[in-house]
Amino acid sequence: MRQIKNFSSMTILIFSQDSSLFLYLSGSQDDCVYAATGSTFTVPLRYELKESDNLKWIKDTRIIFYRRQKLVITGKNDDVDSTGSLKLKQLTKDKSGRYGPEVTNEDGINVVGNLQSVHLCVLDRVQKPTVTTKTCTDNGHVNFTCSVGQNEKITWLMDGEMLEEKGKTLTRVAKDVLNANFSCNVSNLVSSEISLPVQQNCYKPTFPNELFGISIWVFIGGGAGTCHVLCNLCLQWTNQEQQQHHLQQNHLTKPL
Repeated sequence: MRQIKNFSSMTILIFSQDSSLFLYLSGSQDDCVYAATGSTFTVPLRYELKESDNLKWIKDTRIIFYRRQKLVITGKNDDVDSTGSLKLKQLTKDKSGRYGPEVTNEDGINVVGNLQSVHLCVLDRVQKPTVTTKTCTDNGHVNFTCSVGQNEKITWLMDGEMLEEKGKTLTRVAKDVLNANFSCNVSNLVSSEISLPVQQNCYKPTFPNELFGISIWVFIGGGAGTCHVLCNLCLQWTNQEQQQHHLQQNHLTKPL
């Protein structure tokens, strides 16, 4: 007996000769259904079984479940649910593969036709990343680096807002992000994790020795009465520093 089956995008040729089974498989990972290691996945049968039906489940080239009417010959009763769908528990990466059903009548004849198969691809969950800020450049930039595994997507967040940058390293002017919180999100097709937030450690504002030509110790020696004045002057100084920095940046980026 010679049978030809077409499981979704994969073609399977089945030749039965002297009770032997030979299969030819072709296909790609483009039609993968992804699941995480340790999870549970059910491959639907998409057919209403009759009590007289025989049911097989085939993984790639191997029969993993065979029930002749109510008698289980290969596998266990709880490998399928009440509908005949295949239950896969505690997934490991070696359970990746193409799973296809075969239903025949009590005479062993396939009167159902080709039933849809599923190409299952099992992936490990991503690990929680960390962000480091060890690199500080001479021109006042800080580099944030996200730890990431292979084939994982990276997105960056500043104070909880998503940024456009996608690479492993994010660069910012340290003065511009004094107290901003940066974190990275890594993900694959089955899971995602976000790092704890960190702040830049490259730039720390220095307090001036004088404010508007007056020694800072004059304000300190004046006692509590001048603290309010000192705070206001410090705020003005900080604003001036920021305005000067932005003017310098605009000058550098202004076209000639």
